[in-house]
Amino acid sequence: MRSVFFSCLSHDIKVIMRSRSQWVHPIIFFIIFISLFGIGLGFNTQSLAMVSPAIIWIAFLLTSLFTVESLFRCEMEQGSLEQLLLSPHPLWWLILSKSIALWIASCLPLILVIPFLGLAMHLSFLENSFLMLSVLVGSPALTLVGVVGAALTIALPRSGVFLGLLLLPLYIPILILGESAVVSLFSNQWPQFQLALLGAISILALTFAPHAAAAALKVAMD
Repeated sequence: MRSVFFSCLSHDIKVIMRSRSQWVHPIIFFIIFISLFGIGLGFNTQSLAMVSPAIIWIAFLLTSLFTVESLFRCEMEQGSLEQLLLSPHPLWWLILSKSIALWIASCLPLILVIPFLGLAMHLSFLENSFLMLSVLVGSPALTLVGVVGAALTIALPRSGVFLGLLLLPLYIPILILGESAVVSLFSNQWPQFQLALLGAISILALTFAPHAAAAALKVAMD
């Protein structure tokens, strides 16, 4: 089981990294989206620093929504999705490896870019550090919930619209907690409560989302 997991993980990471549209384009969109807000606000130090946590979190949320949409789409078009369903290994185990591969290849580069964008948005070192930490803790939940949504909408035409309508309400609690974790520092409060809740949500998503995605994928492909 463990060897199958790591072999699938390395294979999926290589496949994603070969396709530049799956990891380069999200980074470009992420940077441009945040830069547009800075240009619109005139790079005013005080006003930009106050809204930058929400801006960066919204940009990350939208970017992760775009990346998760194509998770099963390419395999469905190539006909390899049926092989995934017929595999002797548990489907939820394979989906978990694909989800982690998607997070490593698509979300982790965005997280590494955040400190540089935070400095451009006039965040202090402490605020920048907690912003990166909040995204690092909360982003697995975004990816795993998105995988469930991608499995539910894979058989629908124009699934991107339905996927956005399905996932955005579920992303709102994560967005609020992640943004408030940094905003609380502005009033000299430590955000351990928000970070603990984000971690709990990610752990719950890691536990239940692969099973839900496997069940949704089986229903969608029937």
